Amino acid sequence: MNHLSTSRRLAGALNLLLLCAHIPLRSEEIGIGSHVPAFDLQNLRGKSQVIRPGGGSVTAVLFFSTRCPLSRAFNYRRNVLYHDFQSRVRFLLVDPNANESLAEVRAYVKQIGFDLPVYRDPEGTVAALLAIRATTDTLVVDQQGSVRYRGNVENAPNPERATQHGLRTALDAVLSGQPVKDTETRPIGCAVRRLRPVELNPSGP
Repeated sequence: MNHLSTSRRLAGALNLLLLCAHIPLRSEEIGIGSHVPAFDLQNLRGKSQVIRPGGGSVTAVLFFSTRCPLSRAFNYRRNVLYHDFQSRVRFLLVDPNANESLAEVRAYVKQIGFDLPVYRDPEGTVAALLAIRATTDTLVVDQQGSVRYRGNVENAPNPERATQHGLRTALDAVLSGQPVKDTETRPIGCAVRRLRPVELNPSGP
Protein backbone atom coordinates (compact mmCIF):
# COMPACT_ATOMS: atom_id res chain seq x y z
CA MET A 1 0.00 0.00 0.00
CA ASN A 2 2.84 2.38 0.90
CA HIS A 3 4.65 1.50 -2.33
CA LEU A 4 1.49 2.14 -4.37
CA SER A 5 0.85 5.45 -2.59
CA THR A 6 4.44 6.55 -3.20
CA SER A 7 4.19 5.60 -6.88
CA ARG A 8 1.02 7.63 -7.26
CA ARG A 9 2.63 10.64 -5.61
CA LEU A 10 5.65 10.36 -7.89
CA ALA A 11 3.41 10.07 -10.94
CA GLY A 12 1.44 13.12 -9.86
CA ALA A 13 4.61 15.12 -9.30
CA LEU A 14 5.92 14.10 -12.73
CA ASN A 15 2.67 15.16 -14.39
CA LEU A 16 2.83 18.53 -12.63
CA LEU A 17 6.39 19.05 -13.81
CA LEU A 18 5.40 18.23 -17.36
CA LEU A 19 2.40 20.56 -17.29
CA CYS A 20 3.93 23.45 -15.37
CA ALA A 21 7.14 24.06 -17.25
CA HIS A 22 8.97 26.67 -19.19
CA ILE A 23 7.41 25.99 -22.59
CA PRO A 24 10.07 26.02 -25.36
CA LEU A 25 10.06 28.52 -28.18
CA ARG A 26 8.48 27.15 -31.33
CA SER A 27 8.18 27.72 -35.04
CA GLU A 28 4.77 27.66 -36.71
CA GLU A 29 2.87 29.11 -39.62
CA ILE A 30 1.55 32.12 -37.69
CA GLY A 31 4.78 33.61 -36.41
CA ILE A 32 6.23 37.07 -36.03
CA GLY A 33 5.11 39.20 -38.96
CA SER A 34 2.33 36.83 -39.98
CA HIS A 35 -1.17 38.15 -40.59
CA VAL A 36 -3.80 36.88 -38.13
CA PRO A 37 -7.14 36.03 -39.78
CA ALA A 38 -10.52 36.55 -38.13
CA PHE A 39 -11.45 33.94 -35.52
CA ASP A 40 -14.38 33.04 -33.27
CA LEU A 41 -14.43 33.13 -29.48
CA GLN A 42 -17.20 32.43 -26.97
CA ASN A 43 -18.09 35.30 -24.65
CA LEU A 44 -19.23 34.77 -21.07
CA ARG A 45 -22.87 34.79 -22.18
CA GLY A 46 -22.08 31.66 -24.17
CA LYS A 47 -22.44 33.45 -27.52
CA SER A 48 -20.00 33.23 -30.41
CA GLN A 49 -18.19 36.45 -31.28
CA VAL A 50 -16.07 37.10 -34.37
CA ILE A 51 -12.74 38.78 -33.63
CA ARG A 52 -10.98 40.63 -36.44
CA PRO A 53 -7.48 41.72 -35.37
CA GLY A 54 -6.05 44.84 -36.99
CA GLY A 55 -8.41 47.36 -38.50
CA GLY A 56 -6.28 50.23 -37.21
CA SER A 57 -6.17 49.03 -33.59
CA VAL A 58 -3.53 47.17 -31.60
CA THR A 59 -4.80 43.91 -30.10
CA ALA A 60 -3.36 42.01 -27.13
CA VAL A 61 -4.46 38.37 -26.79
CA LEU A 62 -3.72 36.91 -23.36
CA PHE A 63 -4.36 33.26 -22.54
CA PHE A 64 -5.13 32.02 -19.03
CA SER A 65 -6.41 29.08 -17.00
CA THR A 66 -8.71 28.84 -14.00
CA ARG A 67 -6.67 25.95 -12.57
CA CYS A 68 -3.02 26.56 -13.42
CA PRO A 69 -1.12 28.08 -10.46
CA LEU A 70 1.40 29.73 -12.78
CA SER A 71 -1.40 31.42 -14.71
CA ARG A 72 -2.93 32.62 -11.43
CA ALA A 73 0.37 34.30 -10.55
CA PHE A 74 -0.10 36.76 -13.43
CA ASN A 75 -3.73 37.74 -12.79
CA TYR A 76 -3.02 41.03 -11.01
CA ARG A 77 -0.50 42.05 -13.68
CA ARG A 78 -3.01 41.31 -16.43
CA ASN A 79 -5.47 43.71 -14.82
CA VAL A 80 -2.78 46.38 -14.37
CA LEU A 81 -1.76 46.14 -18.03
CA TYR A 82 -5.39 46.45 -19.08
CA HIS A 83 -5.88 49.62 -17.05
CA ASP A 84 -2.62 51.10 -18.32
CA PHE A 85 -3.36 50.46 -22.02
CA GLN A 86 -7.12 50.05 -22.40
CA SER A 87 -7.62 53.38 -24.18
CA ARG A 88 -5.13 52.40 -26.89
CA VAL A 89 -5.23 48.58 -27.04
CA ARG A 90 -7.98 46.01 -27.47
CA PHE A 91 -7.53 43.28 -24.86
CA LEU A 92 -8.81 39.70 -25.17
CA LEU A 93 -8.34 37.37 -22.19
CA VAL A 94 -8.95 33.82 -23.43
CA ASP A 95 -9.34 30.49 -21.64
CA PRO A 96 -8.32 27.77 -24.17
CA ASN A 97 -8.78 24.73 -21.93
CA ALA A 98 -11.40 22.14 -22.86
CA ASN A 99 -11.68 20.94 -19.24
CA GLU A 100 -12.68 24.38 -17.88
CA SER A 101 -16.40 24.95 -18.39
CA LEU A 102 -18.24 28.18 -19.05
CA ALA A 103 -19.70 28.08 -15.54
CA GLU A 104 -16.23 27.56 -14.06
CA VAL A 105 -14.75 30.44 -16.04
CA ARG A 106 -17.63 32.75 -15.05
CA ALA A 107 -17.13 31.92 -11.36
CA TYR A 108 -13.37 32.39 -11.63
CA VAL A 109 -13.70 35.77 -13.36
CA LYS A 110 -16.03 36.94 -10.58
CA GLN A 111 -13.68 35.63 -7.89
CA ILE A 112 -10.57 37.26 -9.38
CA GLY A 113 -12.27 40.47 -10.43
CA PHE A 114 -10.94 40.68 -13.96
CA ASP A 115 -11.71 44.02 -15.58
CA LEU A 116 -10.60 43.07 -19.08
CA PRO A 117 -12.97 41.25 -21.49
CA VAL A 118 -12.88 37.46 -20.99
CA TYR A 119 -13.62 34.75 -23.56
CA ARG A 120 -13.44 30.99 -24.02
CA ASP A 121 -11.96 28.94 -26.82
CA PRO A 122 -13.89 25.75 -25.98
CA GLU A 123 -12.83 23.73 -29.03
CA GLY A 124 -9.23 24.92 -28.87
CA THR A 125 -9.39 26.16 -32.45
CA VAL A 126 -7.93 29.60 -31.74
CA ALA A 127 -5.17 28.12 -29.58
CA ALA A 128 -4.35 25.76 -32.46
CA LEU A 129 -4.50 28.55 -35.03
CA LEU A 130 -2.07 30.66 -33.00
CA ALA A 131 0.03 27.65 -31.91
CA ILE A 132 -0.57 28.37 -28.22
CA ARG A 133 1.12 25.88 -25.90
CA ALA A 134 0.96 27.51 -22.46
CA THR A 135 -1.76 29.08 -20.37
CA THR A 136 0.19 32.32 -19.99
CA ASP A 137 0.98 32.81 -23.69
CA THR A 138 0.33 36.30 -25.06
CA LEU A 139 0.33 37.87 -28.50
CA VAL A 140 0.47 41.47 -29.68
CA VAL A 141 -1.11 42.13 -33.07
CA ASP A 142 -0.48 45.52 -34.67
CA GLN A 143 -2.83 47.92 -36.40
CA GLN A 144 -2.44 46.05 -39.70
CA GLY A 145 -3.22 42.65 -38.15
CA SER A 146 0.35 41.29 -38.03
CA VAL A 147 1.91 39.52 -35.04
CA ARG A 148 4.59 41.69 -33.46
CA TYR A 149 5.17 39.81 -30.19
CA ARG A 150 4.46 36.43 -28.66
CA GLY A 151 5.52 35.01 -25.32
CA ASN A 152 5.15 35.81 -21.65
CA VAL A 153 3.60 38.65 -19.67
CA GLU A 154 6.79 38.83 -17.63
CA ASN A 155 9.67 36.40 -17.18
CA ALA A 156 8.88 35.38 -13.59
CA PRO A 157 5.75 34.31 -11.70
CA ASN A 158 6.95 36.41 -8.75
CA PRO A 159 6.70 40.07 -9.86
CA GLU A 160 9.56 41.03 -7.55
CA ARG A 161 11.88 38.72 -9.50
CA ALA A 162 10.79 39.77 -12.98
CA THR A 163 13.62 41.32 -14.98
CA GLN A 164 11.84 41.44 -18.34
CA HIS A 165 8.34 42.80 -18.94
CA GLY A 166 7.75 41.33 -22.35
CA LEU A 167 4.13 42.26 -22.96
CA ARG A 168 4.38 45.82 -21.65
CA THR A 169 7.60 46.46 -23.58
CA ALA A 170 6.05 45.12 -26.79
CA LEU A 171 2.91 47.24 -26.41
CA ASP A 172 4.96 50.37 -25.80
CA ALA A 173 7.03 49.69 -28.92
CA VAL A 174 4.09 48.94 -31.22
CA LEU A 175 2.11 51.95 -30.03
CA SER A 176 5.09 54.24 -30.62
CA GLY A 177 5.76 52.79 -34.08
CA GLN A 178 9.07 51.24 -33.03
CA PRO A 179 10.44 47.71 -33.59
CA VAL A 180 9.87 45.25 -30.75
CA LYS A 181 13.30 44.38 -29.34
CA ASP A 182 12.49 40.85 -28.13
CA THR A 183 9.76 39.57 -30.43
CA GLU A 184 9.58 36.12 -28.80
CA THR A 185 9.96 35.12 -25.18
CA ARG A 186 9.31 31.88 -23.34
CA PRO A 187 5.82 31.60 -21.81
CA ILE A 188 5.74 30.24 -18.27
CA GLY A 189 2.65 28.16 -17.63
CA CYS A 190 0.76 24.90 -17.84
CA ALA A 191 0.03 23.01 -21.03
CA VAL A 192 -3.21 23.80 -22.84
CA ARG A 193 -5.81 21.03 -22.40
CA ARG A 194 -7.42 20.22 -25.75
CA LEU A 195 -10.48 18.15 -26.64
CA ARG A 196 -8.40 16.20 -29.15
CA PRO A 197 -4.94 16.36 -30.71
CA VAL A 198 -4.71 19.23 -33.20
CA GLU A 199 -2.50 19.17 -36.28
CA LEU A 200 -0.88 22.60 -36.38
CA ASN A 201 0.84 22.15 -39.73
CA PRO A 202 -1.47 19.93 -41.81
CA SER A 203 0.31 20.78 -45.06
CA GLY A 204 3.75 19.82 -43.75
CA PRO A 205 5.60 16.59 -44.51
